[in-house]
Amino acid sequence: MAKENIAFMVNLRKNIVPGSEMEGRYYPEAESKETLSTKGFAKHVSDHGGSLVNYELMQLVLGSIVKCLKEMMAQGQPVKLDGLGTFRPTVTSVKSGAASIEEALRMGVNNMVVGVNFVFIPENAQGEEITSKKFKEQCSLQFAYLVETVKKVINGKEKSYTVRTPLSAWDVAQNETATGTSESGSTTGSSSQGTGTGGDNTGGDNQGGGDSGSIIDGTDEG
Repeated sequence: MAKENIAFMVNLRKNIVPGSEMEGRYYPEAESKETLSTKGFAKHVSDHGGSLVNYELMQLVLGSIVKCLKEMMAQGQPVKLDGLGTFRPTVTSVKSGAASIEEALRMGVNNMVVGVNFVFIPENAQGEEITSKKFKEQCSLQFAYLVETVKKVINGKEKSYTVRTPLSAWDVAQNETATGTSESGSTTGSSSQGTGTGGDNTGGDNQGGGDSGSIIDGTDEG
């Protein structure tokens, strides 16, 4: 099966943290998608594998990978999957630590360690790098939505809602607004040329019509 070039959708969200140096600026964030299950991923792999890899076999293989990977992590053993990266176990310490080796031994390892974590380190081998900047080169990025959090008071209680506006629609709307005001400015200019009287006043109106075509942050100043 041919590989589909599916876009990596990116949203824009405005920084609304009060007092932040970057308050009011827009930042990109990955569009949230429903997580693909093991069954879904197995189907994806089998679809790409043709007759050599069937769906049922992939489910068994992926199930075994998950089981063995957890087993290795539980033994403190890092595992590298070439071309993808390394899964490495780490531990989270008790916040206070121990004042001495004697105290640590007295507390015991199970009291010193409060959790065991999976850490994933992307592949960094030459020619197979998938670190953040390198992996970006493999992605087809595309804007998706403007995401805004709107607060409303309903029945005396403040509730927050997420509003998503397609950026394609936003771009079209802004272009239409700019085109409309530009045409309006052109009409005013031609009228001033045809009038022939009150030239100074008409010229002033024509400049005002030009200003009405400038848009700042999506708001028509005119």
